Amino acid sequence: MQPIFVDESGDLGFGCGTKYFILALVAPKHGKSLSKAIKNFNAHLIRNGWNPNVEIKATNVWHAGKSADTPVSYSYKNDPESPMETILRAIAQVEGYIEFTAIKLDTVTSGLQTAPTAILYNYFSWLLLRGPLCYFPAVELFMDRRNKENHHNLKFDGYIESKVGIARAEQNKPPLNLCIHHYHWGSPNEFKAQQRATVEYGVRGLEAADFVCWAIKRKFENGDDKWYSIIESKVRWKQALF
Repeated sequence: MQPIFVDESGDLGFGCGTKYFILALVAPKHGKSLSKAIKNFNAHLIRNGWNPNVEIKATNVWHAGKSADTPVSYSYKNDPESPMETILRAIAQVEGYIEFTAIKLDTVTSGLQTAPTAILYNYFSWLLLRGPLCYFPAVELFMDRRNKENHHNLKFDGYIESKVGIARAEQNKPPLNLCIHHYHWGSPNEFKAQQRATVEYGVRGLEAADFVCWAIKRKFENGDDKWYSIIESKVRWKQALF
């Protein structure tokens, strides 16, 4: 079963906040290799003074020097570039690939802007996921858990399952063996001990996707290609929308 980890960067608030909304997936050939790389990176940061009560994610690492939660003893408090380069190179060395879509928010049609945020998220997610979900025969999909879908339309899982079912039928492919998980940083604490290792595996993969999203967003939002260039060789498909 092919593992796929998906995260986003930016927001879908039009006229405020970010200029781009980024969705990216990491599809390692062997999920355990990616999990090991992230586990080693996290352990390295903690050994070097990272506050274990603070989530290790790209924005926290990048802004560690400005955070009161970051102890003075943290080795990279004033050198965020070193750990960012370390983790992105580690991700780039894992066998597998990256795909992403970048949505320029001020060019989204006015009609589409009126859709509920959760519906837009589902729609853009499908544009990213339709390739791998129509290619692999079995997928374990890990999504970053977002806030509750406060709408009465088809929820994320049902939406994706229906879209891929139709797409694969049109291609004369058998139904996809699909398992979807929604995790966040604290998810391992929500499960019993015997399930925790499996959940931690998923959370580490999502952490990798978060760092990838950050690098892509720096390219589009800030015009800073430095970080994207580290992972660029792993990008198999990309799409800039609107």
